[in-house]
Amino acid sequence: MTRFRYIRHGVKRKHGIIEGILPLLEQISEIEGVEKVIPASIAHSPSLSTPHPELRFQRETPSGFKLLAHSKRSIQEIFVVVERSKKEEVKYKLKDLCFF
Repeated sequence: MTRFRYIRHGVKRKHGIIEGILPLLEQISEIEGVEKVIPASIAHSPSLSTPHPELRFQRETPSGFKLLAHSKRSIQEIFVVVERSKKEEVKYKLKDLCFF
């Protein structure tokens, strides 16, 4: 049971999540084929500022996808773990939520 201690609604919440991104991450976790959504390191950018939170597709990984979340001068890496058989379907559905 301790294995899932930090996961709620398919999103790992052990570390911080930048402001306004959580609802988007929960939408991604509801896509069929998505196993986990893992927010990673947060960086601050003095030059980049977006008026509203947004996700950008960065690249494919062996286990799924890497996204970048942008919100009010902060950038956060987001890893999406996907079932291998549904990787293309998930990528197609991510196009509705992310900038490619």
